[in-house]
This record gives sequence, C-alpha cells and structure tokens, in this order.
Amino acid sequence: MNQLISVNKSKVELKEISCDAWETVKTFDRVYIGKNGFTKDKREGDMKTPLGLFKIGIAFSTTDLNINYPCLKITENSYWVDDINSNFYNMWVEIGDIVANYNYITSSDKITWNSAEHLIDYPTEYEQGFVIEYNTDNREKGKGSAIFFHVKDKDYTAGCIAVNKEDMEYILNWLDKDKEPHILIEN
Repeated sequence: MNQLISVNKSKVELKEISCDAWETVKTFDRVYIGKNGFTKDKREGDMKTPLGLFKIGIAFSTTDLNINYPCLKITENSYWVDDINSNFYNMWVEIGDIVANYNYITSSDKITWNSAEHLIDYPTEYEQGFVIEYNTDNREKGKGSAIFFHVKDKDYTAGCIAVNKEDMEYILNWLDKDKEPHILIEN
C-alpha cells in the first residue's frame, strides 16, 4: 500500500509514501457521507458509511475515461445487487459478457434477483467513481452492499462517499493500481 485516501466527515486527503512516511499530496475540504453518519457495524439499508481500511477497487464511469487505472463503463446491462437472498449479493452483474478480474464482478444471462441498483439510472452520481472493496471478499449477506466513492448528487449518500465532480476527476487521475491504493474511513 503506497497510496491512501483518508476520509473523515470534513475532508478527503490523498497521501503517498515518501521516505517511509505518509505525505499529503492533496486535500479536499468537501466530502459527503451516509445520511446517518459512520458505523463500525454496517447493515444493508442503514444509510451509514462503514468505518475502516479498505482496498480501492475498479473505477467506473458512464463515459469512456482516459485514466491510467482499471475502469469499467456502465451500460444498460450493469447492476449492483443488494438482494440479500441472491447469490450475487454485493456484486456488479453485467447481463451478457463482461471481462474484469475482480471477485465482485460477474456476468449473467438474466436477472435472477429481486433488488439491485441499475447503475445507469444514476447518471450524475455514477458518472465517475470507484468501488470501495467493503464486504467484497467473503461477502456477508446483510452487511451492506454497493459502497462506492462517487460524484456528489446531494448533501448525503446512502452509505457511500461522494465529492464534487472536479475532485473526483483529480482523484481518478491520481490513482495508480501499482501503488495498491487503499481508503481509510474514520470518524
């Protein structure tokens, strides 16, 4: 881990390792979190942002981005499943084929769940963003799904983290997969 995004309720800091110490590269003073604040015990639908240290996953966008970081384009066939009874819980499912080397991204021939975010239906929020790898390894049903870092649409999120579009663009251009980026979410 040589890149770190540090988030609390008042700011976002981008940090890199320099001479064995974290050096702040950029600070953003506007950040939007879950409507009901932070939690150490995230639950599906609680409108809270999970606390902890997580890997930064694949970036996503509704348009083609020219960034040096793995990115998927959201299509009409892109869903993030939040149905706790589905085998696809807390996964990006593409109806049809998809090529991505992430354990939380898969494809299916048809919709087999009762509840999911149809990602294309969020054109402002999901115009650009990335997956926060919360509950993506050994997915625990009901522990929360679809935790993203995305573009601000309102003054709170359903549990994600959001910033202004210009800040999101800066962050996506800063991310470097080879530096194993992580995000630290703290009070």
